[in-house]
Amino acid sequence: MKKLMKITLAAVLLCTMTACVPSKESAAKNAVNSYFVSLEEGNLDDAYKYLDTDTADTFSSLKDAEDQMTSMLDQYNVSDATKKLFSDAFKGIVKLCIKSHQITNTEKVSDTEYKITTTASILNSDDISNAISSIDSSSFFTDISSKVMEKYTNEGETAAMEYMMTEMASWLTSNFSTALSNLQPSDQTIVATVDQKDNSWLITSFEEN
Repeated sequence: MKKLMKITLAAVLLCTMTACVPSKESAAKNAVNSYFVSLEEGNLDDAYKYLDTDTADTFSSLKDAEDQMTSMLDQYNVSDATKKLFSDAFKGIVKLCIKSHQITNTEKVSDTEYKITTTASILNSDDISNAISSIDSSSFFTDISSKVMEKYTNEGETAAMEYMMTEMASWLTSNFSTALSNLQPSDQTIVATVDQKDNSWLITSFEEN
């Protein structure tokens, strides 16, 4: 009886350990799924963790804009509250770009490479770029320039930058959201090539079918 229990316990333990180790196919699919889920949640930084450094995608223009804004914020002593305004603004913008996704096919290329096909309701990359490039930022800075200078003269550089960045976050939310809300998403079939890099699985290219 004890021997039987030991054998049963060992079998259960083995099955449990095996179940805890995802298959390579599951790991590749998880990378693609996590990428799209991050986008649907509006988190570009998390989404880009699943991309190889040389991989460009539909959201590259938005990522560039966010990176530039983050770099600007880092140069000035703005409050955490203002930084959060920018973070929330970009999350809302990204959410407008992708509505849903579903993995529809998995093809094994080799032990370290898979092609994962996903159908996603998403905005066209050219439409996103055109919408962003058409936004007139010069009028915004013209409108607030006198107030910024007043803040600078009376309260100093920190107060002036805090005001400008707060106003910019509101402007960003309003203008980018309006521009992208006027675009219509479409169902796109996207084939992601996923390769094993050391112990991680990363998306190395996208193809639209």
